[in-house]
Amino acid sequence: MQCFQCDQEAVAECPRCGAVYCDQHGDALCAQCMDPALALPSYRVYRGSLVALLIGSVFAVWLLVLPPAGADQDAPPGAFAGGGPVETPEATGTATGTPAAPSSATPEASGTPEATETPTPTPTPEPQEVTYTVVPGDTLLAIAAQYLPSGRLVDEFANEIASINGITDPTQIAVGDVLTIPQ
Repeated sequence: MQCFQCDQEAVAECPRCGAVYCDQHGDALCAQCMDPALALPSYRVYRGSLVALLIGSVFAVWLLVLPPAGADQDAPPGAFAGGGPVETPEATGTATGTPAAPSSATPEASGTPEATETPTPTPTPEPQEVTYTVVPGDTLLAIAAQYLPSGRLVDEFANEIASINGITDPTQIAVGDVLTIPQ
C-alpha cells in the first residue's frame, strides 16, 4: 500500500478517516486529520449524535403521551401536591361569622333634649368549629393556610389544629382523616 500523499510505503492507517500514510505524513493520525483547519469530528460522531438525539426525542414523546404504569391519572404530580402557593379565603364580614363593628356615629345635637336609645349589646357568637376531611396531597400546613384567620401565622395555626385533633406528628395525616378546624 502507498501513502495517500506520496508514493512511499504506508506504515499505518488513520483511525479517524481510514487513510493509509507513511512516517512522513502522520503520527497518531494522518497529516490531513491533524490539520487544524480540518478539525471537524468524523462522520461517525455526527451520525452517533443524530441517532442519540432521535432516540432521546422518541423516548421523551413516549413519556409525554403514555405515562408510566401505576401512575394515578387524576392526581397531580408529586412535586405539585401541597407544595404550591395556597390561596387564603378573604374576609368579607358576611361568611366569616364575625360580628359587624358597631357604628361610631354620634347623634346630632338639637335644641331640645331627646332621649337617646342605649344600644343593647349583641351577644358574641361562640366560635364555630369546621370539620375537614383530608384528601390526597393535603398537608397540615396547606389545610391551615386554607382556613387561616386574619392576623394569625400559618405555623401557629397548624400547631393549634394538630393539638385540637391529637396529632403528634403533623407529617402523618392520612387520607380520610376528619380534622376539626377552629374558627
